[in-house]
Amino acid sequence: MKSEKGMTLITTAVLVVVIAALVSAVIYYARIAIAKEELESLKTDMLLVQAKVKKITGEYTLEQKEELLKGTKIDEMAENATIQNFLEKEIIDVEEENKKYYVLDKQNLEELDLQKVKLKEDSYYIVEYTSNEVYYTKGVEYADGNTYYDIKEIENLEASEVE
Repeated sequence: MKSEKGMTLITTAVLVVVIAALVSAVIYYARIAIAKEELESLKTDMLLVQAKVKKITGEYTLEQKEELLKGTKIDEMAENATIQNFLEKEIIDVEEENKKYYVLDKQNLEELDLQKVKLKEDSYYIVEYTSNEVYYTKGVEYADGNTYYDIKEIENLEASEVE
């Protein structure tokens, strides 16, 4: 009789487990790569907004005209659910003296010639014109489970990765 040499049940089970482990590892590293790409994209957009804010701040410093500041004052958008949610997190203190917080929506970005800056549905950039800070109302969730909203925090995340 002919000897049939095929894969045994144990060999098949081990092979399935090895393939499952490989697939899991690939998915895990793909998610990390996608998250890093999303973080880098948001950081780039925020830096573009910050550069425009710095330019406007320079003009405002020279002329002291409120109409030079682009966007909507944050007080005027206090009823907006996204803004309320952001303010509840106490990331910024809108009561702080000499701070000029403005909300930038898609239309404001277009006025600033920043059409390429992405803005998700129901999200905004909040800028503070005296310190040139930029915040993103949706934030970005990082691998450590925390959500970051501030350009400085996002830059610090990337710096800590390098170390």
